[in-house]
Amino acid sequence: MSLLGALETGRTALAVQQAALQVTGNNIANAGNADYSRETAVVTPTEGQQIRPGVFIGTGVNLDSIQRQVDSALEERLRGSTSDSSSADTQQQWLGRVESTFNELSDTDLSTQLSKFFNSWSDLANKPADAGTRQVVLQDGASVAQWFTNLRGQLTSLQSNVDDQLKGQVQGANDLAQKIADLNGQIATAEGGVIGSANGLRDQRDSLLKQLSQQVNISTIEQPGSGMVNVYIGSQPLIDGVSNKGLTVEPQSNASGQIVQTVVFKESDRPADVTSGQVGGLITSKSSIGSTVDQIDNVAHNLIFELNKIHASGQGTTGYTSVTSTNQVQDPTKALNDPAANLGFTPSTGSFVVHVKDKNTGLTTSTLVQVDLDGLNGNDTTLNSLAASIGAIGGVNATISGGKLTIAGASSNNEISFSQDSSGTLAALGINTFFSGSKASDIAVNSTLTANSNLLAASKNGDPADNQTALAISQLESQPIASLNGQSLKDTYQSIVNNVGTQASAASANAQAAKTVSDTLQSQRAALSGVSMDEEAVNMIRQQRAFQAASRVVSAVDDMMKTLLQIT
Repeated sequence: MSLLGALETGRTALAVQQAALQVTGNNIANAGNADYSRETAVVTPTEGQQIRPGVFIGTGVNLDSIQRQVDSALEERLRGSTSDSSSADTQQQWLGRVESTFNELSDTDLSTQLSKFFNSWSDLANKPADAGTRQVVLQDGASVAQWFTNLRGQLTSLQSNVDDQLKGQVQGANDLAQKIADLNGQIATAEGGVIGSANGLRDQRDSLLKQLSQQVNISTIEQPGSGMVNVYIGSQPLIDGVSNKGLTVEPQSNASGQIVQTVVFKESDRPADVTSGQVGGLITSKSSIGSTVDQIDNVAHNLIFELNKIHASGQGTTGYTSVTSTNQVQDPTKALNDPAANLGFTPSTGSFVVHVKDKNTGLTTSTLVQVDLDGLNGNDTTLNSLAASIGAIGGVNATISGGKLTIAGASSNNEISFSQDSSGTLAALGINTFFSGSKASDIAVNSTLTANSNLLAASKNGDPADNQTALAISQLESQPIASLNGQSLKDTYQSIVNNVGTQASAASANAQAAKTVSDTLQSQRAALSGVSMDEEAVNMIRQQRAFQAASRVVSAVDDMMKTLLQIT
């Protein structure tokens, strides 16, 4: 072993400790950077020199690499928990907004308005001929209709807001994917086949992957040899090397044939299997809001039809000189229960009675009108055939205009009323009904009644003192309805409210649980990849002392060489 060899040993020690100290300084500089992964200098002894058979002496130290302290499996789990937490937070936010639209913790809510409305019918049953009570019924009916319309409007507004956010979040995810694809190329170029050497670029990529996982659920596979990562949503690739397949939102048909905003891959237009992240949370929230809208529409639909069926068979204190249906039949040549007729309500086989009163003589004639909708013999009732049957009644004219049926007295002395509608035809067409419309968005009190409250039906037998129709309607709130699976209107609406509250509560619990999991994994990552100032301070002192010791070695060798030169 020569003095030059000893000098080289000291030199390598100086260089390595200097590099290690720089790594420590870099760790300390990034101590507050959450996206930074702690680095360590990996050193190994150089190959020993044989000074005699069987005896080797060390020749110094090498800096093999500077490694990031990262657990790939932990990073993957952390990204998954980040997606789940972001999704849960998003659902909690939007379902909380849905819950607040119902405002069921106050006295100004739809259920209170419904009860008030049916109570006003009970009051009318006590005083069926009272003009003031009739006005209260109409006012409370208008209030209920407005509550339904407002509630549905707020829910559909939330749907629109979700759609707007969905587009923005998907665009953000697409931008992140492009940056990751670009970094893949930069890492492959920088490392040049030496995997893991471009630590700064890899930290940047991991940070972007974490941000992307907040948007959508992803899985990653690192490609051996290049250092690039392929990113998948479900089983489909979003990023393949340096190629970004792209994400966007497009209107597409769902399983029910409805056009909905769908997250798709730009390259193939195939739907992306987004199940979590903010985008997944928005998709789930929108589906939940849409289901709530459908349920509200269903309650309004059944309220309109069931109440109208009772009202259409009743009479007010006066009859009609002319009445026009509020609902349009798309094709008057098709059976009234045919989808081509496009009625919002479906009538069935049965009959109803048309009463014609001569105001001069007080004489009333009653005629039974049959409705055949059994689908047999090719003679089902159409709007045209119904108009012909009604028009054949003495003292009555029936005409069709724009798919709407008008029934009028043949003269100004004729007054028309209806009863005993077992087919639901009058209610389906919107003749002698209380409500117009077919769902929460268009429910309203029939304008004919608001113009003349005497047409409001409280009687069932034509006697102004009779209250059977008003009494039947007052009991409708709690009556089981077949199309609501045997539940009443009141119970069905309360079920919707309870379900919304349950979903909001579950979303809050899920958000807390997901955050706990994410925090736990983040703590594990911090323990492995985070910078500990105490640990770095110890490393810095050790490296400083090693550097100083190496300097002494170099100095000592230098003195020895000077002494040797002086001797010679």
